[in-house]
Amino acid sequence: MRASPRCGARTRNGETCRAPALRGKARCRMHGGAWGSGAPFGNGNAFKHGYFTGEAIEERQFVRAVLEEAEDLLRRLPAAAEAIRSPHERETEYRAPGTDSSPSHLAIDNK
Repeated sequence: MRASPRCGARTRNGETCRAPALRGKARCRMHGGAWGSGAPFGNGNAFKHGYFTGEAIEERQFVRAVLEEAEDLLRRLPAAAEAIRSPHERETEYRAPGTDSSPSHLAIDNK
């Protein structure tokens, strides 16, 4: 009995288990060497969500690239629109008939 191989699993206190390993196994009956120990086959808790599949990663990269291009285009639009407009258009703002001020969604920001 003393010459039999030991389990070797780490216990809660950090030492190795001193129980003898089962015949043909590396662990004792308490640490997974017994038949039927471990998770059941078809474990429902091991459901995979697919977040890290190649297809999902590729899709996120594509969306990120499209968003970066759109942001870049939006950053360049006001400068390009300002260069295209004539000096007369820059001085005048649209005013709705019968009002003293321009609608807020049509106001031009001169930042």
